Amino acid sequence: MVHLEFLGYSLIQPRISRRGPRYSHSFRSNLGLFRETITDMEVVLARTALAPLLVLGVSLAARRSGPATGGRLMGAPTSTGPFLLLVCLESGTASASRAAHGCVTGQLVVVCFCLAYGRLAHRFRPAGTLLGALGVAAVGATVGTLSGNVWLTALFSATVTVAGLLTWPPATVRARALPDPSWEILVRMMLAALTVLCAAGVARAAGPFLGGVLSSLPVLLMVMTPSAHRTGGATAAAAVSHAAMTSAGGTLAFLLTVAAALVPCGTAPAMLLGLAAMTLVDQLIRRSLRGWPERSHT
Repeated sequence: MVHLEFLGYSLIQPRISRRGPRYSHSFRSNLGLFRETITDMEVVLARTALAPLLVLGVSLAARRSGPATGGRLMGAPTSTGPFLLLVCLESGTASASRAAHGCVTGQLVVVCFCLAYGRLAHRFRPAGTLLGALGVAAVGATVGTLSGNVWLTALFSATVTVAGLLTWPPATVRARALPDPSWEILVRMMLAALTVLCAAGVARAAGPFLGGVLSSLPVLLMVMTPSAHRTGGATAAAAVSHAAMTSAGGTLAFLLTVAAALVPCGTAPAMLLGLAAMTLVDQLIRRSLRGWPERSHT
């Protein structure tokens, strides 16, 4: 303790009163540094690990249960989910909400690609079918970009999905599980990581909307569907395309819910609400398709 006198009065000043704030400030600084470190680790995880791990799970499920299972899981937000989480961590919920609008445009590209590939697979070889599907997907990208309204784009995507599913030709042969080469699974994982990284870079350079469009492009389907076409024939390719379209409605519900809930609710609640909406819509679509002739190729 420090003993001081002033005008005959004794002033006692304990050292702890000066050390305490120093210790408290140091503790707060260390806590802030720890939080920043945890956030940086989350960003690195979202950038490099989450999307490839999801793709690995999808590929193993397709190997075990058949191409339709892989297509259903590939139609889920395996790339857009990690991308939106990354944008939330790096740029905030407002930017992530705008990115989700771009993902809706990308979803229109996905359903156009799946519809075209599934219809053309029985007529052309994998290379020709892929080129035709990419041409139709480019038309979808143009329409979605020019629409300028996320709800109008979502309406286009939902219309293509419903019309495609209801008019899909009935399956004549049951698709079987296909042994994917290990190198191809690694290629898919690398493509997933590159898609998320490139989309995040585009979001920083050109805005979150374009980043969202890029993150939801059917990059993985462009690898998986021709591979199923080569190894299992047109039936397997149609199974992947049909299953991915079946999941597209749930993914669209996920994106619209996340876009609407991110700013008012925050990241975690918005993601949970999006997953709940995706599950609900996915179940409604599957129940609606049960009364139709066998079209799932499963």
